Amino acid sequence: MQARPESLELDRAMLETTVSRALGHEATLVGDWTVAPIKYDAFNPVSAGLYRVSGTARSASATGSWSLVVKICHEPQEEWLARLPPDRRAAELDFLRWDREAEAYESGLLETLPRGLVAPRCFGVERDGASARIWLEDVRDEFSSWDTARYALAARHLGRFNGEYLTTKPLPDQAWLSRRWIQGWVAFFTRNAATQLADDRIWAAPLTLELFGPSARDELRRTLAALDGWWAALDRLPVTLGHLDAFRANLLSRVTRGQTETVAVDWAFVGIAPLAADVTQLVLASIFYHGERLEPAALAEACLGGYDRGLRDVGCVIAPDALRRAYVINAITRWLFIFGPFAAVGQPAREAAVAEARGKPYRDVLALIAEKTRYLLQLSRDVALD
Repeated sequence: MQARPESLELDRAMLETTVSRALGHEATLVGDWTVAPIKYDAFNPVSAGLYRVSGTARSASATGSWSLVVKICHEPQEEWLARLPPDRRAAELDFLRWDREAEAYESGLLETLPRGLVAPRCFGVERDGASARIWLEDVRDEFSSWDTARYALAARHLGRFNGEYLTTKPLPDQAWLSRRWIQGWVAFFTRNAATQLADDRIWAAPLTLELFGPSARDELRRTLAALDGWWAALDRLPVTLGHLDAFRANLLSRVTRGQTETVAVDWAFVGIAPLAADVTQLVLASIFYHGERLEPAALAEACLGGYDRGLRDVGCVIAPDALRRAYVINAITRWLFIFGPFAAVGQPAREAAVAEARGKPYRDVLALIAEKTRYLLQLSRDVALD
């Protein structure tokens, strides 16, 4: 999904205007500038590239360096659109709305985030038909790795953000905000779940039996049969405004005036979300997608504690049992039946293709899915549906 670096053609006059905004005074570019793609492992079908653009500029009083980030968003490509069932295309295209992040920055909504949580400053949005370039502050992550305490702090920042819209701030109602985004995302990524559960070849594979054990398939089938109840429970949760993809790849650390801030990037999914959607994604995507080597139960306990403190910081009090229940409901509905490359098991050529795409042995890929499945099935046993 990444555009070629040399395809990022920039107009000098436009770039000077953007750099002047970033510097806060009129500036003239000195010489050429450099464009470098930024590696980004998280998958987003409406992103066409992320680049760092840097150079030197001269103002009335001094000459200095500058650096900006440009994110290119565009409509989902035809290969994606072809996968959408005709009867669900409109709904699926809403969760894949390509210009949502540009709208969020232009609206000013991301300039009013609560203490501790910030978005990069935006210096302009260029639109061209079905694509947009978003010019952003270049934020560098000041922590190379996060421990459990740092995750808990991020959860607290997210709790303040979500909590404000459960207490003092009215929910925004702009049309571009996502609504029922989790339902749309999961409907797409779990469309083959029942087929995979019914495939005896997958479940008879020696690696499946070794990693998942003999009982996982039946328990997954029982949970899938009860999934409508889980979705109904999700719909009954209080709603707030959420980032909806706040996990380690999209969160950076920055220290400002002695305080650690969480800088949240990639606001492509921002919208109306159920309580605890953000803290659930923080825990589960950071471990089971990003590959953070932390113990899920311990990280969840720390993050739910941090999230609760953040909610209380802005006057939102949720009973601990209700908060944990919301976490479990979000976890089951969004994550349990996303099996990803599971279907490749036992087929060497397909396993090799998955390994190459993920940059790790296929066994490691499947082991992470198995660990996620065990963790989520245990969670599902702890919550009784109404």
